[in-house]
Amino acid sequence: MENVCVLEEKISVRKFVLRVLASGIFMMALDLFLNAGMFAKVWLEPSPFLLEPGDLFRRIPLGYIAFFLQAWAWVWLTIKVGVRTWKQGCLFGLKFGSLLAIAATLGLRSGTTAGWPMLLAGYLVGNTVLTTGACLMAGLSSQRSEKRALWSAILALVVAFILIVILQNTGLAPAQRMN
Repeated sequence: MENVCVLEEKISVRKFVLRVLASGIFMMALDLFLNAGMFAKVWLEPSPFLLEPGDLFRRIPLGYIAFFLQAWAWVWLTIKVGVRTWKQGCLFGLKFGSLLAIAATLGLRSGTTAGWPMLLAGYLVGNTVLTTGACLMAGLSSQRSEKRALWSAILALVVAFILIVILQNTGLAPAQRMN
């Protein structure tokens, strides 16, 4: 059996926090684009599994707290396994993230009313994309600088907002009005 070599990069707390912020903000950008844009219709369809759209909207901060906790874990893990570039981060996130997303999706299907294909397929794709994005940003932070990665994540968030506005104004994604 082959030995597994784990490389460990030593970084300051400040750099670690900046990597987590960059990864978490990038996850938010991806989530906004996917859920307010590409999969918006899924969230508006009545489902015994999902809350009403207004309740879902009010709970968004909990989801974003979860993103930053996940970003902390992904950044820590990418450091532990020696991810040094955005490409390595992307591949690591895609492989490990899709494995975890498949497991979580199967777990949801086994004990909930969540249905195929849209809801669970969206969950599977969304979680894989979010994990890949978080690890990509962790790798980018290591390759370039934490500040550049953070600015890239903020730019991605702005672009996501612009794309959502375009999608909703052209009718390609439904817009939800909150009462």
